This record gives sequence, structure tokens and C-alpha cells, in this order.
Amino acid sequence: MKRLTSILVLSLFIFSLTSCNLPTAPSDLPPTAAPLLPTDAPVPIIANTGSSTETPTVQPPPPTETAVPEIVHVMLPKFGDGKAQTIHDQVSNNTAPEKRAYGGDEFPLGRYERPFTADAMEYLPYTDLVRADMYRDKEDVWAYTTLEVFASPSLAGDRSLFYALELDADLDGRGDFLIAAQSPESDTWTTTGVQIWEDVNSDIGNSKPMESDANGPGDGYEVLIFDEGIGKDADAAWVRLSSDSDKKIEMAFKLDLLDIGEEYIFFLWGAWAFADEVHPDWFDQHDHFSLAEAGSSLKDNPEYPLKAFAAADNTCRALSGMEPTGQLPGMCPYVPPKSTNDTHTTTSCTPINCCTGLVTACTHYWNSVTCKCEPFN
Repeated sequence: MKRLTSILVLSLFIFSLTSCNLPTAPSDLPPTAAPLLPTDAPVPIIANTGSSTETPTVQPPPPTETAVPEIVHVMLPKFGDGKAQTIHDQVSNNTAPEKRAYGGDEFPLGRYERPFTADAMEYLPYTDLVRADMYRDKEDVWAYTTLEVFASPSLAGDRSLFYALELDADLDGRGDFLIAAQSPESDTWTTTGVQIWEDVNSDIGNSKPMESDANGPGDGYEVLIFDEGIGKDADAAWVRLSSDSDKKIEMAFKLDLLDIGEEYIFFLWGAWAFADEVHPDWFDQHDHFSLAEAGSSLKDNPEYPLKAFAAADNTCRALSGMEPTGQLPGMCPYVPPKSTNDTHTTTSCTPINCCTGLVTACTHYWNSVTCKCEPFN
């Protein structure tokens, strides 16, 4: 019995010794990675609509809306007092059934009588200017104008109509500002549809203002400085229908627009009427188009009918703020008053009207020195 016990003890001792030399698991195995916890960070949206070789791009955020500036009007137009300055214009209603203008379309001189559509020569009487009148208030704050057309703008149907004033602030024949207004709907003053364009780089007229030249057109009135009340002065220009006649459109603008630092404000002004579009970038049109491109409203002209430049009418320009002393570029024909000291006393030297028709068709003026009609320079 003791022998058996000794054998068991010995066997256990030997087993314990041998078990120390059994193979064990390697101690340099990498530890098991812990699972990632979800986070609240947004995952970027990746757009990959192309092939697998294209680089995915991140979708940009939607554009932010810009706030529309608030328009606050401080001053409404004031009707000018004193005597009106009037410009009369050629009217084409009598010859409209013949699909032609009566006269007044002097393309090389920038005087246009084109109240017709291109090609078909359909008469647009609501663009045919009859006259334009201007009043100024005593304080020289406002200029107030009335543009009369042959037929009411209400007859235009769905066609867009625009009425405009072109202003030459330094009397050089190059327009400086174009005030254009979409045909108003009521006799309440509004800035809706009113814009003021400026020729900042002074390239209107090219090398010869108020004459057609071939030196290539400029970019016209290239800067919009007033747009329906948005601009330096929210009250700069207004429009309304006349309460006196449905054929009259009234426009008003503040004279400080033309202040060039002189003691008083003077300028040349003329009226325009357009159908469909104004195209400020086309000024001056006789530099932008050749006569062959623009066409003619006169049937005896080889370029008849109207083509690229149609559905428009303008007047000659009047000098506001001072009395003229001679002919200025673009100005209506000037007949100087007879001087009491004039050495020419014969009847042949009496000043005469050099215009055989209406003033917009006139190409000559009376020269009191030479005592005869001479062409515009």
C-alpha cells in the first residue's frame, strides 16, 4: 500500500515537471480592435455620377438669397412752372397706309423716323412722337417733360413700349444719360419700370458725334445707375400717364443728375419712343449699324424697308438752361435773332427758316455771318 502511494506521488511529480515544457500561445499576437462608436458628425454628401475613374466632388451648399434693398421715397416730382420748351417732330400717320415715313429719317445725322416694324413696315402709332415739352421749376430741382405720341399706348396690346429722354450734359453731341421708362399704367407717379443709363467711358458718337462714321461702335450706355428706385437717389426719375390725354406720357427727373459743377445747369435734351426693346448698347445707332443693315423708312431710299433698326422714333435736341448762340451737335435747327447792329441790311440777309419741311427733316441752318443757309457741321 505504501509502495502504491509512493508510485502515485512520483508520477504526479514527473507530470508536473514535463508540463512546464509543453508549447504555449505566442505572446506577440495583436490585440482585438474595439468596435467604433457612432458619432453625431454629419457625413459629407459625395456626388459620383461619372465612371469609377472620376474624382468624386462635394456638392456645394445652396446659394443664399440676397436681401432686396428697401426703397424709401422722400420727394415726389413737382410740376415745373414757367413757359414750356417745345420740340415738334415729324408724324407719319398720313403715309402709314403706304408703309413709309413722310420724311424726317436722316440716318447719317442721328434723326430717326421709324415708327414701323422691320420688313413688313406695320405702323406703330404709339411710338410716333408728335411733340415733347419740358418745364423746369424755379429752384432747379426738377425737370418735367410731356411726350405726346400719335396714338394711345393702350392700343399696343401685348407689345412692350418704352419712352425715353436722352441728355447731353456738356453740349458736345455725345449723350451722357438715357432715362428710359416702360409705358406706365396709371396717372400716379411711379419709379416702376424706370431706369437711368450712363455712358461712363464717353464712347458714344465715336470720332464724330452726331454723324455716322465707320470707326466701329462703342458699347453705348453701359452702366445702369438707377433701376426702379434702386440707386444713389431713390427719387431720381419717375413716370406716369397724363391725366389730360391718353396720348401723353409724363416723365420727371432731378436736375442734379446733370450737375457738372457750373453755376447753373444746362444741357441738350431729346425724346425717344421704342417698341419691344430699348437697347442702350446700340447708341448711337448710326454708328452701331450701317444704313444697309438698319434699313430705311423712306421708299425712295435704296435701303428701304427697315431692317435691323426699327420700331423707334426720336426728336432733335433742345438746349435747356441757356439761350443758344449757335448750332450745337444734335440740336434742332437754330435761327439766331436779328441783331440791331447787323451790318447786313439788305432783304437778302433777313434770317429765314432753312427748313423746307418739319425741323427733323432739316439739314441746313441759317448762318447770320454769311447770310445764307449752310449744312450742319
